[in-house]
Amino acid sequence: MKEETIRVKDGNLFYRFEGQGEPLILLHSLGVSSESWQHVIEPLSRNFSVYAVDLMGHGNSDKPSKNYEIYHYAENVIELMDVLKINQARIIGNSIGAMVSIEMSVSFPQRLAKQVLVGCPIWDTAWERMERLMFYSYLRYDSDGNLEPITMDGLSLFFAHPTTAVLDWYNNVEAKAEPWRKKAQIAIVLYDVVSKLHMVNCPTLIISGGKDELHEKDQVLVQRIKGAKYSLIEDAGHLPQMDAPEDFLKPVMEFL
Repeated sequence: MKEETIRVKDGNLFYRFEGQGEPLILLHSLGVSSESWQHVIEPLSRNFSVYAVDLMGHGNSDKPSKNYEIYHYAENVIELMDVLKINQARIIGNSIGAMVSIEMSVSFPQRLAKQVLVGCPIWDTAWERMERLMFYSYLRYDSDGNLEPITMDGLSLFFAHPTTAVLDWYNNVEAKAEPWRKKAQIAIVLYDVVSKLHMVNCPTLIISGGKDELHEKDQVLVQRIKGAKYSLIEDAGHLPQMDAPEDFLKPVMEFL
């Protein structure tokens, strides 16, 4: 697997690359990095040229001083595609990565061939979004706004079968995203994803883990995105590509 860095308007973006074929871009969840796709990159690369990106502020990408909203992350991915001379790509986005994909499908519709939305956060009202921000801030940040390491109990909110190895990895990769994890959390709750869904015309597959608390709102996505397909992976959490990679790959490959 190759590791590369390219320059975009706001700094350097890091990505991992493997495979040959039509381009497939992977966008990770809040606070983590392209490492979260480690179990599925190789199988996907048998059919596609796979680009697993560290979103700005995460992993090995730069941490510029400006505050980002979801549109800025989407703009970065378009810049990456331009530099790599990718006219159109398939996108798999997890959590905030799913929101970025939705924004790309609305603001840059000609650049997406298909999209897979994994664990996409959905809150129907601004009140609900702010409640969620306060909930996570209370759980994870100290009085000075610094991110506290997640515990095994906290990890169970994201993984169906948390282990000490996953706990160590999660805390290490989140530490690399500071202070951008909080910025990205704010970007998520500021983004009114529901208002965008009727504008999505890209073929869309929605995937959720059955043990991800966010999947209770899946039908909002299914009902409001025209022609959307849906797959529930029962024994998986918010990052099903890590919890159950084989179960994750089956509907993804059928769709792509």
